[in-house]
Amino acid sequence: MGIVRWCRKAVGRSQGFLFKALRPLMPRSRGIDIGRDVRLRGWPCIRAKAGSRIEIGDRVTLLSSPTSNAVGLAHPTIIQTLAPGALIRIGDDCGLSGAAIVARKEIVIGKDVLLGAGCKILDNDFHPIDAEERCRNVEASIRAEAIVIEDKVWIGGGATILKGVRLGEGCVVGASAVVTKSLPAFSVAAGNPAKVIRMLKQRDPQVAADE
Repeated sequence: MGIVRWCRKAVGRSQGFLFKALRPLMPRSRGIDIGRDVRLRGWPCIRAKAGSRIEIGDRVTLLSSPTSNAVGLAHPTIIQTLAPGALIRIGDDCGLSGAAIVARKEIVIGKDVLLGAGCKILDNDFHPIDAEERCRNVEASIRAEAIVIEDKVWIGGGATILKGVRLGEGCVVGASAVVTKSLPAFSVAAGNPAKVIRMLKQRDPQVAADE
């Protein structure tokens, strides 16, 4: 068992070194900007549509291999834009475990955000709602609304955040919840559709500063 763990750590470190080595070769003209000290377990899928942008902050952790999370991952972390002008911005010190972040318009994630295994953040419907337009694949009819996730949010495994949602600072989304409406800061929400089930006690900023 010790040898297996050592091998996994060695592979993880080598992926991180490789990612750092390749980062300078990812020109900003391609729309992808990777911060410093990004940590990998497995290889993520990061794709930017021409004319769009993906910005990943410093010290972000991207888990993508099946064994990189205690509950297992069904697919690697996916970060993808679908249309020119789209933006995905991920703040510093975030952790993503086999998550899928897909934007046609805009998804902005703050700092210290945790995305549990297999959660999805989707700012669009992917297909037109009207049946005739869907059959003709009319992209102009696909609805999209920006998503904002503020600092220190925790999204549980298997949860889905849909278009137009804003998650307030420090809120918690329960596992497998489907969030269709914005949630206030320091709330805990669960269910489908997700509803606030309780509020968290906010820490006194002065007390936190003194610790």
